[in-house]
Amino acid sequence: MQTNNTLAQYDKRLLDLNKKYINKEYQEVILKCKILENSLSKKLDKAYSHQLKADALAMLLKNDESYKEYLLSKGIYIQLDSVDVAMSINLKIVYLLKSLKNNTIDYKSYINESLKYYNSCSNPHIKVKGYLNIASMKINQLEANESIALFQKALFLSKKLNNEKQKSFAYNNLAVLYNEIKGIPDSALYYLKKDLPYLITHQEQDNICYNYINQASSFSKKKNYTQAIQLLHSADSIKILNNVNDIKFSINTFLNQYYKANNDPKKALAYLEKANIFRDSLEVQNQNIAINEIKTKYETKAKEIENNSLKNKLNFNQKITFSIILLLLASIIIATLIYKNFSRKKKIADQDRLIEQQKLEKTLKDHELHAIDVMLESQEKERHKIANELHDNLGSMLATLKLNFQNLKRQKEYFSSQENNLYNKTDDLIEEAYQKVRNIAHLKNLGVVAGDGLLLSVKKMAEKMSVLELLTVNVIPFGLSERLENQVEVTLFRIIQELCTNSIKHAQATEINIYLTQDNTSEINLMIEDNGKGFDTKVIRNSDGIGLKSIEKKVEQMGGTFTIDSKISNGTTIIIDLPL
Repeated sequence: MQTNNTLAQYDKRLLDLNKKYINKEYQEVILKCKILENSLSKKLDKAYSHQLKADALAMLLKNDESYKEYLLSKGIYIQLDSVDVAMSINLKIVYLLKSLKNNTIDYKSYINESLKYYNSCSNPHIKVKGYLNIASMKINQLEANESIALFQKALFLSKKLNNEKQKSFAYNNLAVLYNEIKGIPDSALYYLKKDLPYLITHQEQDNICYNYINQASSFSKKKNYTQAIQLLHSADSIKILNNVNDIKFSINTFLNQYYKANNDPKKALAYLEKANIFRDSLEVQNQNIAINEIKTKYETKAKEIENNSLKNKLNFNQKITFSIILLLLASIIIATLIYKNFSRKKKIADQDRLIEQQKLEKTLKDHELHAIDVMLESQEKERHKIANELHDNLGSMLATLKLNFQNLKRQKEYFSSQENNLYNKTDDLIEEAYQKVRNIAHLKNLGVVAGDGLLLSVKKMAEKMSVLELLTVNVIPFGLSERLENQVEVTLFRIIQELCTNSIKHAQATEINIYLTQDNTSEINLMIEDNGKGFDTKVIRNSDGIGLKSIEKKVEQMGGTFTIDSKISNGTTIIIDLPL
């Protein structure tokens, strides 16, 4: 709340007090200003003394006294025709009145007075500062549009003045308005991205971190949690200088929320635990600050007592009494802090119990997924066994039967027309049965062999499933330049095989499209769509084989996402995103 005036024109003693103010020695500033009041001859010095004292009183939350001092300072500056300084004090008064509880003084008159002056001011530097300050005061639901208009005016002037710092300030606050007040995250992102190059150029590490956090907030409002998470990780990588624990706590809290919203409970839990660690550090830090403030206030008060005792010749008993009162007050405050620390530890214990419960639930889920793995492995072995039995036994028997039947036909020289038709139909039925057994054996035994890989195996499966004029199975690959881990390929192939079987068996589809996409080495995307009769997604059916629910749990176990989009009579699309 300190003034931005040119300080060289003031009394040297006041300049020394300004340094003490900067060093947060507020009690010393107030005391010395009172002592200097009668010795200052120039009105300008008296005005600045009142302002300096008001600033220090405001920092100590002595708002009523601060308000009176600001009014005295403003009155003297107006007498001296320093209207720009008087208007800046006006805005300090507004900040003060808005912070007061049960305030009955109308602060808007001070805003309007200042705004009227800045509108008519011919100095663009003063004008733009005034607009920025007033616009900042109007960042709220009721005055959001006025705030945006003032920031835009300030932005227009700062561009003319080529003041990059003021432009950065306007961009950041416009982003806050659009994201938090207006609920328009795209506009917020526009201003945040315009602000970022300035922050990077001037190496404002803390503000770069805040920029990434604010961008993440905007993307979260757009439900783009993946981008929001990426930006938060970028923010976490910045080496910030101030409020480290506070910022780290916020980043990890948001990561917990966004991973949870992005259906990744494992990572959400991990960042919740990190957030708790920084929260604990922050609470300890705040307690230390509070204790140091108590100590500083006590020492400052003791010094004030000492100065007053020298000035007013206070007797020894008065000092002892006052010191005892201060010590008693300090003891009460420290006891309160100890109690709060005890409450905090109790809260942490409750949270630890909650985390243990979540770990138990995760263990149960892991057991369930392990059971699915065992089931899948058993089914894989069963498929091979059935396929081999069909191919080696029943297939061989049908082939032998066909040869024997054809031999019988050749041994008889003459057939009646009726007998000939019967022989031909029976031969066709044997051939059809043989081919169906052979096809089933091949289809069930289609694995991802080491030489073929996932893509070639899927193409072969699609070729065998396709039936001319009845069913078309298309495979559309993108990427997949390298082989995947064998177990991943086998699992994906079985999932594709099961989903295609469902489309044929349940959906009665005539066309199935299989999209296999690998944009980079870290993720693969699988999409299977058909033109079948569709179904109600609220009722996920269990079919023979691994079933949709089992597929979904298997995908989740592999760290991926499983999405179904289907409507009755409008076909079905199933999307699987799987990290590698």
